[in-house]
This record gives sequence, C-alpha cells and structure tokens, in this order.
Amino acid sequence: MTRTTRLWSCALAAALLLPVAAYAAPAAAAGPGPAHHETRPHRSVVGTWISPRGGADRAYERRITFERDGRFAMQERVAPCPPRVQCVWSGIVDIDGTYRIERGEVVLTYAVVGSHGIAELPATLEQAGPYLVQKLEGYGRAVYVKTG
Repeated sequence: MTRTTRLWSCALAAALLLPVAAYAAPAAAAGPGPAHHETRPHRSVVGTWISPRGGADRAYERRITFERDGRFAMQERVAPCPPRVQCVWSGIVDIDGTYRIERGEVVLTYAVVGSHGIAELPATLEQAGPYLVQKLEGYGRAVYVKTG
C-alpha cells in the first residue's frame, strides 16, 4: 500500500466516522430527560444527490432529489434515451415517497411498495460528512454526492 493510498483511506474513514461524533455530542449536552431525535428534514439533505453506481447489482446512475417538505423523487437511470433519438421507453424509472431524518440517517418511505424490477432500493442513507452513504451487502457502499 502506497503512502497516498493510506492517506486517502484515512480521509475516507474520517469522513464516514466524523458525523457520528457530531450527532452524539449535542444529545449528551441536552441534559437530563428523554433524548430528542430530529425528525424534520435537514436543509443539508435538501437538493439533488447522485450515485454513479452501487455495488454489483446497480451499474447505472441513481438520482435522489429531496424537497424541503419531506418528499423525495428518485430516478433510476437504467438506460436513458440518448439526445436527439426517439425511444419507445425513456430508460428512466421514477420512484417517489417521503423521508425523515432520524439519528443522523435519512429514512426513506416509498409511495409504492413492491418490486420495481431494478436494483435494491435504500431504506436508509447515512449522513457521512458531505456524502450520503447506502450500505450494501457485505462491506459494500454506494456513495451519493450532492450536485450544485
């Protein structure tokens, strides 16, 4: 392992572990009484997030747009139609639902339950620094990056 690889590994580990410490500190400082967990949408997740691929099951791009009112719209870009070409099917599967923030995770509730004929849909996304992370089977992860 080269020095550069070790540095990138440490940076990624810090990005994934740092948010856990950030969420733990305010709860301890709140004082006695029941713990309060945020359930309103955070401004930090509002916007569009893109994951280019996710593990062995998803070799295509997924986009998730979170709205301020707690709704989300997901696009599975399975086989998008190229520009200036007429296609029978757009190649994009649209999925929607609602979300909430619980203990530093974005919890997704889908409007339609059942198989969409696509890769595994995330139930939760972990907030990890500037990223959202979907845990996959084994040690796999799908990382979402916020656009614009």
